[in-house]
Amino acid sequence: MHDYSNKKQGERRMKIQEFRNKMQQCKREDLEKIASELYKMLPKNKKEEDADTLIEDIIAGKTTAVSAKNQKADVNFDVLKSEINEFLSNVDNNYYFAPNRIVPKSKRSKWRFEVKKFVKSINQIPVDGENGIESAQLLRELYQRLCYGCGYYIFPSDDPFQSIGIRQPVFYDMLIKRTFATGFTDENIKNMLMDATCVYIDRESLYIEMEAIYAKSLLTSDLKYKAQGFIKEYVEQLEAKSGKKNKYALEDYQIKSNIDEMCQTMLIISIFLCEPEDGIKYYWTHNQESNKEVTLYRLLNIIKMYGDDKPWISVYENGLSKKIEPRNALKEQYQEKKSK
Repeated sequence: MHDYSNKKQGERRMKIQEFRNKMQQCKREDLEKIASELYKMLPKNKKEEDADTLIEDIIAGKTTAVSAKNQKADVNFDVLKSEINEFLSNVDNNYYFAPNRIVPKSKRSKWRFEVKKFVKSINQIPVDGENGIESAQLLRELYQRLCYGCGYYIFPSDDPFQSIGIRQPVFYDMLIKRTFATGFTDENIKNMLMDATCVYIDRESLYIEMEAIYAKSLLTSDLKYKAQGFIKEYVEQLEAKSGKKNKYALEDYQIKSNIDEMCQTMLIISIFLCEPEDGIKYYWTHNQESNKEVTLYRLLNIIKMYGDDKPWISVYENGLSKKIEPRNALKEQYQEKKSK
């Protein structure tokens, strides 16, 4: 087998025009053989994402081999919007997972390339242009479907974000930047809060990553206080639902999980406001964990990530006063911090 990756010293690479000249001299059967061998050499992801689309476009007369990869055309927003809405409708009808006659089987496995293309196109749209707000809304719709796909099978994958090659916090960061670029409206602040805390999450990410992005994206103290007000409203609404005899136990579990993530976000914002005491008090009062030692551990872990030693030590010692017996790892951290 030839090693195509290692060229001998001094060996010159063939230029594209030389390649074309040689192809013009070939017989049809030789061209087919060369094309087949070149195609085999491509990595699988390049075949699916680039080569297959390029070949189909050339056959359809949509583009040329030279310009397809490098051509940069302006995004036709109306066409893009129509394509995304059709995709969203197909997802909502489960056409990318269940057998159906709307989305061909051969296309279902390529849903991730559609999403990647949509995201790339949206990012080419100026956020301050006439389509800035709508483009942010479309990006949010895509994000929400991907999040939902982390909890339920709606794609031929149980990890949609990994499938498109974008980690969930990275996608969220992209979304929040585009959203807040259109304005720090109450609706935007609320929507981004919900998209950080009340969504299904992939296996490679943590809620706290997105919650920290959210807190950092609130650029002024006033915006942070406003977000905290919304958190209090949501937690009050959720607590009113929690503990009741819900039809499904899973529903109550999800409500409690959402409350915990809201409490965590409240604490992070409080730390960024240099007012950790308020967030700590709120966390102790509203978190849904029944095991107080686990609550203490989680609380200290958040402070360790975003705060400093003083509030950490204070919370630890307050936990002792509540007769909570910390795990050994916390005891060791406490001794280290006290000895500084």
